[in-house]
Amino acid sequence: MDFNVKRLAADAGTFLSRAVQFTEEKLGQAEKTELDAHLENLLVRAENTKQWTEKIMKQTEVLLQPNPNVRLEEFVYEKLEKKAPTRMNNHDLLGQSLIDAGNDFGPGTAYAAA
Repeated sequence: MDFNVKRLAADAGTFLSRAVQFTEEKLGQAEKTELDAHLENLLVRAENTKQWTEKIMKQTEVLLQPNPNVRLEEFVYEKLEKKAPTRMNNHDLLGQSLIDAGNDFGPGTAYAAA
């Protein structure tokens, strides 16, 4: 294992300076660093993309590896000859997530095309 003391010291110095800046901004002793409006827009879009991607990945995992409890519940309702409560299946949930993501990003984006 390669332990680089200079790298550790540089990282610690950067962390400390950022912590001081954050504290000064919160206490009102320093002006908050203003970011370009375009950069702010990109940050918002990146966060939104990250959230939708994680949600779609989660729904895909649920589709590929279904919950055995749901199957058991359906089996019990079938044996009791009762009607199971209606709910969306995994395919519908994934499709709805994709549609919602496409609507959120708007037409002309990769999410809307998918």
